[in-house]
Amino acid sequence: MPLSVFLIAAVCVVVFIIRGAISSDLCIMAVVLAVCSYPLAEIGHRVPGLRSIGGAVILNTFLPSAMVFYGLLPHALEKAIGVFYKQSNFLYLFVTAVVVGSIFAMDRKTLLANMLKILTPLAIASVAAGAVGMIVGLAFGMDARHVLFFILVPTMAGGVGEGAVPLAIGYAAITHGSESDIIGGLLPIVAMANICAVVIAGLLNSIGEKKPALSGNGQLLVANFESRVLDPERRAVLLSDPASVATAGLALVTLYAVSSALDHVLKFPAPLIMLFLAVVLKVTKLIPSGMEQGAHWVYRFFATACTYPLMFCIGVVLTPWKPLVAAVSPAICTTVACTVVTLAGAGFAMARYFRMYPIEASMIMTCHASSGGAGDVAILSAGQRLSLMASAQVSTKIGGFVTVTAALLVFSWLN
Repeated sequence: MPLSVFLIAAVCVVVFIIRGAISSDLCIMAVVLAVCSYPLAEIGHRVPGLRSIGGAVILNTFLPSAMVFYGLLPHALEKAIGVFYKQSNFLYLFVTAVVVGSIFAMDRKTLLANMLKILTPLAIASVAAGAVGMIVGLAFGMDARHVLFFILVPTMAGGVGEGAVPLAIGYAAITHGSESDIIGGLLPIVAMANICAVVIAGLLNSIGEKKPALSGNGQLLVANFESRVLDPERRAVLLSDPASVATAGLALVTLYAVSSALDHVLKFPAPLIMLFLAVVLKVTKLIPSGMEQGAHWVYRFFATACTYPLMFCIGVVLTPWKPLVAAVSPAICTTVACTVVTLAGAGFAMARYFRMYPIEASMIMTCHASSGGAGDVAILSAGQRLSLMASAQVSTKIGGFVTVTAALLVFSWLN
């Protein structure tokens, strides 16, 4: 964002705040969120130490959350961002563009290999992380059942909507307890795990920069090195054909609409349906070449321009500062951190055996501890690997679905 444009926009935002009336329409919020988020991203990228742990994402997510809690963010600004986020469904638009766009733009064989190859290491990493987390929790004197069902499971449950909420409903139905009380205890664990995952992703990116042999620069499988860069001829076609971009954009949001409609009928999470449909369309070669090319640029646009504004929105609207701080204790923090570190370490250790790049494999395993779609965006942004979004969704959504289902079955049996 050029400095002259930023200064003019910042003056406008200050005037809006002084007047106490900020419109939540798209044009005004684009200016407001750019002014709020881009400076934080710039600081996070430049401060030594902070930039190594994903500082741009951390500042854009947790600083706004703290400002809301302590009353430092103007109320008019907080309200306008909340209305915009909820009415626009900004997160799902972003996830649709990045996930489906990256799937459509990916080589078909590479896509299938990525999807299938991460399932086995994901299962192994989950078991290893659960074992380490249990040992650490017991070492702190916590009850084994509490550690398993209220710390380890929510850490790897796949976020809030598809993870913590179904867990709370299931636990409450089995124990005849209060859903609100249970979910109040699960949400801080999910948030804490996501923070650990973001920091680890930032560190992994720093390691990849210092040791290039460990990194695929966004490519997961070693065998697909040749497919990283678009050839010049294809790049020229993309730049000269805006109609393909528009067509791809419409196709992406239509796929989201279809998934939402099926969600009402099948009672199955829309993100999982969308992921499945996108893979099926790609594998069966039903995506025209022009649409694939356009999808690449839709994905690149959202990944480049919209990541930090989205993170700022999530910080203001979805990141609960008070429960997070209230749940901080040496026992819980250490248990969660060791669980997430084990996920990352197991992915790193198994990467060569499964012909993956260690940095990318570790980052995908880490996404198993994300807070959902927003968490995947934060983790991969901190690691500068948004191109892995499709694989990360498999780790988060499918891994979380299996974790939640198994946990509820075992919890019901024990009770």
